[in-house]
Amino acid sequence: MNTQQAVIESRIETPALSTGKRWAIGVIIAVVLIGAPLVLPGYFTFQFSGVLAYAVAALGLNLITGYAGQISLGHNAFFALGAYSAALSMAFFNVHYLTSIAVAAVVSFVVGYLAGFPAQRLRGLYLTLLTLAIAVSVAPVIKHYKDITGGMAGMFVERPSPPEWMGISRDAYIYYIMLMFAVACFWFVRNFVAGSMGRALTAVRLSPLAASSMGVDVASYKVLIFGVGSMLGGIGGALFNFSIGFLAPDSYSLMLSVSFLAAIVVGGLGTIWGALVAGLFLQFVPTLASDLGQALAGAVYGGILILCMFFMPKGIVGSLMKLLHDRRVKASGRPRG
Repeated sequence: MNTQQAVIESRIETPALSTGKRWAIGVIIAVVLIGAPLVLPGYFTFQFSGVLAYAVAALGLNLITGYAGQISLGHNAFFALGAYSAALSMAFFNVHYLTSIAVAAVVSFVVGYLAGFPAQRLRGLYLTLLTLAIAVSVAPVIKHYKDITGGMAGMFVERPSPPEWMGISRDAYIYYIMLMFAVACFWFVRNFVAGSMGRALTAVRLSPLAASSMGVDVASYKVLIFGVGSMLGGIGGALFNFSIGFLAPDSYSLMLSVSFLAAIVVGGLGTIWGALVAGLFLQFVPTLASDLGQALAGAVYGGILILCMFFMPKGIVGSLMKLLHDRRVKASGRPRG
């Protein structure tokens, strides 16, 4: 794979739209997102708050795996790290709930950046085993320091209450907080991967040796992307605190990491909006699977992945973008890249 192919891939991920269409789509999405809590029942608002928290965390894993090509099974650890960093800063230092998210972001970035140093020298199975070790160690560590974390019993987190002048429910207020942070995170990642940064990450994923020969500092990129992806995972975990108001170590098991990985594959690796599909997947598929029976939950996950690989190998968003790109190329009469 060469640099030209990397450029082609980046173009496929972002099919061109006219300015008018972009504004129209943006206005429609904004109206739907802002107006949803005003018309939906409280339970659905609560569920979509979870979607936004999961989407932010999935966005981080998509940076690590989809853009940089590093398979990580340790995302549950950073999701838990962000959740507990925010909760403990509120409980022990009376930090404001909005500030606690910043605390979670900083802690997750620092730990993720440090974890990225050994990860930069590993690829494939060896990197997977390293992140697997991180994934399986998080719950025992939380249980061991039970005087601080609450251990198996877990700990409660006070959910934010809206100011009286707003006149909205608590679920709607929490949803708007999560929406604000989700929009900021998606905007940040969109700018982070745009231009030369995105092309360099694509080149690193496709061929690290070729990227290095072109002057890309592969090691630095891998460490940085691991830190940024971990930071987004931590922010997602901190946001999820507000959704459920409770933390327990068993909520951050290895299965959560596997679910994150499956979700970004279904949503679309290397696509920003695929993270939003991943959030929907993580929030609603387990519920639907449990309705069919606990024994069938794994079969439902596996069935969705198999269907996705057969019919949409680039994921839902990636396949749709490729379809739009091919249609635009066909209409223009140019040969496909």
